[in-house]
Amino acid sequence: MTMTANHGPSVISAARFVVTFDTAAPAYFSELTGITSEVEPTEYIAADAKTGAIMHTKQFGKTKPPTVILRRGVDGSGTIWAWHQMVRAGAPAARMSGSLQLQDAQGQTKAVYWMTDAWPSKLEVGNLRAGMSEVVLETVTFTCASIDLKHGGDVPW
Repeated sequence: MTMTANHGPSVISAARFVVTFDTAAPAYFSELTGITSEVEPTEYIAADAKTGAIMHTKQFGKTKPPTVILRRGVDGSGTIWAWHQMVRAGAPAARMSGSLQLQDAQGQTKAVYWMTDAWPSKLEVGNLRAGMSEVVLETVTFTCASIDLKHGGDVPW
């Protein structure tokens, strides 16, 4: 992380997002909708052995698989579409590991997330109307076994 003169770590800004999985060519995205990693809280109720008082506590509950949602203009390659079709067919080879790089306008990597056993669980091709000259957008939701921040800013982790 870069430290600013008087305010602590600087904020990461990204102009593009690059995903690279196993042997596949890199895919470029213009928008990162979100990275989600969640553990549901669960309530634990117990009675104190000495006083009999009822205690309510929150404990770690069910973990949900992390997701990454990215958006880009459809490039016509069909690579992610074909990968999603492998997932729909239940092919074990559809699970791949790879990186998500957040890059600035000069192409410098500002942060890297590592996705283990990821697969495109949802693919949406966007909201179009006939006669318009808008870019066709594709939104891809990657679900993975785990996601880890490998490095961010100028600090090697």
